[in-house]
Amino acid sequence: MKTITTKIHTLKIPQLHIEGTGQPVLWMHGMLNSVESDSLYSMVDFNRLAQQVKLIRYNACDKAVNGDYSWNGLVEECNTIIDSLNEEKVILGGMSMGSGTALYTAIRYPEKVKALILVTPPPAWEVRVATQAIYEKIAQKAQPDHIPNFLLRIIQRNQDPPDFFEMRHPGTRKKLLDYRLSFDPAYYYSIYHGGAISDFPTREELTQIKIPTLIVGDPNDIGHPIEVAREMNELISTSKLVEIRNIEDYDKLQEIVSEFLSSIP
Repeated sequence: MKTITTKIHTLKIPQLHIEGTGQPVLWMHGMLNSVESDSLYSMVDFNRLAQQVKLIRYNACDKAVNGDYSWNGLVEECNTIIDSLNEEKVILGGMSMGSGTALYTAIRYPEKVKALILVTPPPAWEVRVATQAIYEKIAQKAQPDHIPNFLLRIIQRNQDPPDFFEMRHPGTRKKLLDYRLSFDPAYYYSIYHGGAISDFPTREELTQIKIPTLIVGDPNDIGHPIEVAREMNELISTSKLVEIRNIEDYDKLQEIVSEFLSSIP
């Protein structure tokens, strides 16, 4: 029986991690990730990013066990943070779950967002139905006082970072795993349930996005189907898609991101 079901209704600003100066880039992490794990590995190099812009990162719901991790809830948290920054507009970036939050925020609050960086979009639309069912099963079997063995096995199967990054930085995968197993046990119910009741905006809504958008996909990442990234690229007329297959692509991506940000007024 679940004991962790209450959601946060009073939005508060989580702790912000701010580096660099310049244009504000508000970044949102993926599911089971955090500011800490993203500092070990991210498809976009945050150290380099912070040399060019004002990089603002935060842990969704401050990792609260009763946080609202549905993308609807995360959008409102993101909007609250934007309002606190005293900036006319921001660039939004996010990985996986974070890309969903960024998309919804740009659609609901277009006057506050001037560009998007969407990294490894998650399963969406018809492709997401099976994922939602799996996530809800995991949520219902999660426990408030320990991480069940089945969930340990699921998390341990995660292959982040990609092989090419692990070869350059041996041991990163083990450190990321340690972070993903370090949440309060009750957190896993909330995060998986949030993912189970969330999906991307409709295809029609995506066609209404008219701001510069950089989409980054990994054809070798089965958990983030490249087909979704490619369809997003077709739907958003102002978007560019970059596919990362190896370390050379990864290095080139950092140049592409830098050029993309320089092109934003």
